[in-house]
Amino acid sequence: MRQPLSDRGRNRTTGDRKGKRRTAEPRVLTTMRLRASLRRDLEATAARNRRSVADVAQELLEEALRMRECPGIYFAEEASGRTAKIGGTGLAVWEVLRDFTKDQDPERIRKAFPQLSRAQVTAALMYYKRYRDEVQSKIGANAALTPEAVEKRYPGLVRSAR
Repeated sequence: MRQPLSDRGRNRTTGDRKGKRRTAEPRVLTTMRLRASLRRDLEATAARNRRSVADVAQELLEEALRMRECPGIYFAEEASGRTAKIGGTGLAVWEVLRDFTKDQDPERIRKAFPQLSRAQVTAALMYYKRYRDEVQSKIGANAALTPEAVEKRYPGLVRSAR
């Protein structure tokens, strides 16, 4: 489906799935021939997530390109949205690098996370170097989840052991 002439090539502010506002990069019309089965899978995923096929396809393409750039990284759905994780661990990149963003010493990271191999630490650091703003945003969002902030947003959810 073509965009209306008034929207083509223009920066727009859009809401993402979590209701946050962000400035969207202009989109370009692209036509692709897909296998029918792939189109059905995209449509089913889009319907499950109440999103457009184009949004789902774009997200999957972006993640695939990032995984090619940073071998050893995969993406998973979390409460905060799609998150870059370290293959074979279930640990998010932001969780591992939270305390090491200034000092990115692989050996110190391995001491803090002895279950990680050198390759896994390298994958996390590679992802951080390429997508620093995204990782920093996740670290910041987690730091903002103080018991007081959670209690204010969800009254009665936090019990204090005073």
